[in-house]
Amino acid sequence: MLEPLENLLTSHIIASGIGLVLGILLLWFSSNQVIKRITPIAKYFGVKELVVTILGVSVLSSLPELTISAFAAAEGQADISLGNIIGSNFVTLTFVTALCALISPIRVSTDIKERESSWMILSTTCIFLLAIDGKLTRIDGIILIVLYTPYIVAVIRDAIHDSTRGKKAGAIRPARHSKIALHFVIGAASILGIVFGAKIALVSGEAIGRTFGLSTVVLGILIFAFGTSLPELAIALAATFRKKSDITIGEIYSSNIFTALFVLGCCALIKPLILFENPQIPSVLVKYDIPFLIFAGVIIQIFVTTGSRLRRLEALFILMLYIYFVLVHFIPSLLPY
Repeated sequence: MLEPLENLLTSHIIASGIGLVLGILLLWFSSNQVIKRITPIAKYFGVKELVVTILGVSVLSSLPELTISAFAAAEGQADISLGNIIGSNFVTLTFVTALCALISPIRVSTDIKERESSWMILSTTCIFLLAIDGKLTRIDGIILIVLYTPYIVAVIRDAIHDSTRGKKAGAIRPARHSKIALHFVIGAASILGIVFGAKIALVSGEAIGRTFGLSTVVLGILIFAFGTSLPELAIALAATFRKKSDITIGEIYSSNIFTALFVLGCCALIKPLILFENPQIPSVLVKYDIPFLIFAGVIIQIFVTTGSRLRRLEALFILMLYIYFVLVHFIPSLLPY
């Protein structure tokens, strides 16, 4: 059904450029529409805002990563599929976190520091261990999805406990909303918009990459990763301006965990991801990108553990990590090996 549009988007560099921009804009707009429906739906069911952020917003804001990586996996583009996930997580963890902390230092609650931050580092480490042999099989995909289970169970258990306690105290009350059906309809339509936008962005981006000779790794790590991180950026900035630090860092962490475990797990189930053929010559993704994401996570964990907040000076250092990460893909001589 999309074949005529795909032919148009790949017919000329200008058409591909327009398609990429429109695809990313559709991803951003549709994701925002989905996220906007979360608050009234949450209030309708009487759920706390932070719980919605972890269980709902972080998952829905990761839909662009899911759709881009799933389409790429189905088409055998393993570098784009994994590269988009690792790149998106790196953009969110470093660039988005640093930008928010530069605007206003981020306070980190004990729960988020001990649970989300630790799980984020663990999830990336698991990807590295599974991908070190050059492939992510369907068994690996099942392992990643199963690993997501104890995390989400812990979050749901705490959410139920907090919700029950809040209702008994009268702090949380379900709110009836006359337009709740409309919110569900718009949310469903927006999810379709995310899928459509992801497909347009993927086709257009691949065409641009072929024109300029960009590798599929660079496409996944930089172009698609930044575009699919727009929902997380919008949410985190909105929370920062409203002085809601827990939502800012909680959304970043929980989104990365969901993307690393559940999204990548689904992609490997769709089609095994072959990352490199020769075990003696691992790809840049496995040799550099994933370890550097783990390193960045550990650095941020140290920052929030030592002071329970991210200060502006620390944010500048985190931003430098992102800049170095990007430059390495254009200037290989900067690689530490």
